[in-house]
Amino acid sequence: MTKEGSLFTSSQEEALLQEYMTIKDFDGQIDIDPLQFTFSLDNLSQELNSQQLTNCNYSDEQQINIDEKFTLHQNISIMQHPTVTPILGKEEFAGQFNFQLILNHQNSGKHWVYSEKLSKVFIHMEQVLPLQFQWTPPADGLWVRATMVYKLDQHRSQPVLRCHNHMAPDNSSNRNIDPRQVKHVIRCLHNTSSYEEAGNGHLSVLTPLGMPEAGVQNVPMDFVFYCKNSCTSGMNRRPTELIFTLETEQNQILGRRKLEVRVCSCPKRDKEKEEGENDASVSIGSGKKRKATTPIPVLPPPGKKVSTDNKVYSLNLEVVGRENVNAIIKYAHDVMAGAGIRNDNIDLYKPYMDEVLRKYQ
Repeated sequence: MTKEGSLFTSSQEEALLQEYMTIKDFDGQIDIDPLQFTFSLDNLSQELNSQQLTNCNYSDEQQINIDEKFTLHQNISIMQHPTVTPILGKEEFAGQFNFQLILNHQNSGKHWVYSEKLSKVFIHMEQVLPLQFQWTPPADGLWVRATMVYKLDQHRSQPVLRCHNHMAPDNSSNRNIDPRQVKHVIRCLHNTSSYEEAGNGHLSVLTPLGMPEAGVQNVPMDFVFYCKNSCTSGMNRRPTELIFTLETEQNQILGRRKLEVRVCSCPKRDKEKEEGENDASVSIGSGKKRKATTPIPVLPPPGKKVSTDNKVYSLNLEVVGRENVNAIIKYAHDVMAGAGIRNDNIDLYKPYMDEVLRKYQ
């Protein structure tokens, strides 16, 4: 109900006063005395009264328009402060669907190479990286989200964006594309992929998995990179990795895999250089601690014989340190997963993988 001599109802005055008090608390720059603000509202109403606005008989339609504008003003205020999503997790887990990322090593060549020592891909810009995803049992209605993040914790909260030169409108890679793709370093060559930006600025590509074709267990998916790690106004030589999450339509995460990637001009040279630096840093007697890396299951080159040893072995090991125990157990799980995929006999390995996971968890 509108107070006599006032343009605003009591509830509207209360809401406006609360909003200004909220703004004051938000940035510490606006200093408004509640009494002074109420007095200003009264002055505004009196001024409007002098123009014979408040004494007009509004029709029901006009009153609805006023209420709608007031509601819209409140909604806009809420939209100006979007919820910021947390930093993306980086711990891998297979989950209930035994989610696996598989690198199609048969197609590597001069444009990209994979380092098994570093569990890292080195690839030219604007070249295709073929990957495959597997989840068991196969279920429809699942999605894969690919998010490029900085590997080091001190940079992880910052979104990975293309450099200014590669985002320029006259760059050939930006022609005839959805404007939402321009900032994304990574693109998926799937016509139903959607490009999203979280409240904290992190970019991701969300793609429906569908179902594997008859006779195969994996779903192939190709990715292309449109900026280099060395670009100074972009990634600026900071190491990056791809986080792949298996999600439901409601964005519930069911599994997570990651793959370190460097987009560069000379993949083979950079691979050899980083492997040499890694070998030097973990040389015997150096006293430095080597961080265990999880290998990506790799498909064998054509003609290479696949091991068919299906005998089950028992190990009784004594290991120093709980972290080292977890790393060994996780490594054993991933190695068996890769062997099951290569041998096209994942059902044989699954009971032992599940047993290893129970120990790991």
